[in-house]
Amino acid sequence: AVGEIDEAVLDEARSVSERHSFLTAQVADLEGALGDLTRVVRDLDRKIHRDFSDALERINAELERFMRLMFGGGSASLSLSGESAPQDREGERADASPEEEESASDARQGIEIGVSLPEKRVRGLETLSGGERSLVSIAILFAVVSISPPPFLVLDEIDAALDERNARRFGELLAETSPETQFIVVTHNRATMEAADLLYGVTMGEDGASKILSLKLS
Repeated sequence: AVGEIDEAVLDEARSVSERHSFLTAQVADLEGALGDLTRVVRDLDRKIHRDFSDALERINAELERFMRLMFGGGSASLSLSGESAPQDREGERADASPEEEESASDARQGIEIGVSLPEKRVRGLETLSGGERSLVSIAILFAVVSISPPPFLVLDEIDAALDERNARRFGELLAETSPETQFIVVTHNRATMEAADLLYGVTMGEDGASKILSLKLS
């Protein structure tokens, strides 16, 4: 009815149709891959939360032991704050933007430290002295290290706020843990130095240049 048709128009129509079919198939593949990745992220989210919770329980068990060593009693625990566990997030909005998902993830973050010292009515870090806070921090550090011991650990002046009595307890803690981890401790504390197997000291010679001294205590 239209009359003669330009063959070039028919060729262009076929080319556009083939291109449309190709892009439609590509979009379907991308949507399928997006669904697979979303499921993988959801599964990993649940697994990470489960493994983190298990690790937190193990750390708390070790923390109780190290608190008794450092304070001769008392207790401490780590707990999640503002936490919303991703147990099953099938009900979440499918159209949630990446910014909204990131905001929801941030809302799950946070750890609180509960402390109870022997013969003291304290329940938080803000009421502790500087030395007591250092002891609690050391106990937490060693509790984390004990469940997954590294081959070596560098500690830089973490005993600076400790008096000699508590520094000796810290030295005993190093000695107890040293069979599994080699410690490199930067310190000026005499009691901590006495717990070492090998000392390296830096001093100034008569010519004003730094000089390294070593002393094996075994």
